[in-house]
Amino acid sequence: MFKRLFGFFPLLCATSALAAIEIQEPQVRAMPPSVPNTAGYLTITSTDQDDALLGAVCEGVKTTELHTLLQEDGMMKMRPVEAIELAAGEAVALTQGGYHLMMMGLSQPLQEGEQLSCELTFRHADPKTVSLTVTRMGNQDEGHHHHHH
Repeated sequence: MFKRLFGFFPLLCATSALAAIEIQEPQVRAMPPSVPNTAGYLTITSTDQDDALLGAVCEGVKTTELHTLLQEDGMMKMRPVEAIELAAGEAVALTQGGYHLMMMGLSQPLQEGEQLSCELTFRHADPKTVSLTVTRMGNQDEGHHHHHH
């Protein structure tokens, strides 16, 4: 009996290893108190198999959507996406000029240095909770349109 149970252990370990997700540089932008929306950025790697980020739920945020920026008719436009594909072993960066987590309806303004907890859901991997560090908006105007809907 022990041999039979022990024989399944490596299979269980291998199965969970296939769904490994790594997160780097999770951050969210602090916005002025009058702006109820912001964007979250991070880098995601699905280590051993193709996967996809399907969504996120963030603490103190009414709605979090996956968005991208596209150029249409010479203008940059933000559009929601159903999923962000993750090729095995390749890092996908959610950044100001591309894919990002669009957070709409903040319950209160975010303060620089705070942490915002978000649960990310994936096609294959188990949900993963990450803490995004709140960073100040900076002097850049690029990406500012991310936050107004």
